[in-house]
Amino acid sequence: MKASDLRLGNFAGVCYEDTFIADQVIVLEPGVVHLSNRKYPDDERDIIGVPLSEDWLRKFDFHYDPTLERWEYKNIIIKKISYQSDNYWIWQSKAGVLKIEFVHVLQNLLHSLSQVN
Repeated sequence: MKASDLRLGNFAGVCYEDTFIADQVIVLEPGVVHLSNRKYPDDERDIIGVPLSEDWLRKFDFHYDPTLERWEYKNIIIKKISYQSDNYWIWQSKAGVLKIEFVHVLQNLLHSLSQVN
């Protein structure tokens, strides 16, 4: 993942650990990312995104509407789509419709919208 895809505070992990642990980005430099749970920074090639899940949506104050089968926060709707063997999330808002897979993408979208309001 490119360091330029991340912001300070985003959640990410490293690809080479046996157990995946998501943690926050605390330092960003060109080609280098430092996560708060790591002693030393990592090359951006070793950084991977945290898959979006229902637990992460709850952490960002999304609420599930079982009748409409979607997650809602303010005027944002997120739906889980299953197509063949693929599962992914769709973001719907006034800004448009996007396919999202990772927590840092959700964080960046929420940050961008908070700057507009």
